Amino acid sequence: MKHYMMKLDGDRVRFTPDGKVAVVDAIKALSAVEGAERIWQSLKKERPEFKDLCERYNFQEDKIDSVVDGESWGKIEDALLDYIVDHRSCA
Repeated sequence: MKHYMMKLDGDRVRFTPDGKVAVVDAIKALSAVEGAERIWQSLKKERPEFKDLCERYNFQEDKIDSVVDGESWGKIEDALLDYIVDHRSCA
């Protein structure tokens, strides 16, 4: 399957042909920390409804990733920003 990729400050962010963004890629690019997968797992645990926002997409890398549309990403992004603030203030 064809997909698209952007580089944001050196981090790759993959998109499906219909514009859905790979969640872990976007988290990594916005959080500027290692452990984007761990953050995504924590967010899904805190907000189980996020699982329902996602679709699975095979980016031809032998791994299927969660992708979301722009509206759903907005919901995740809000929670991500809260997560980053909460966890950086605890450090």
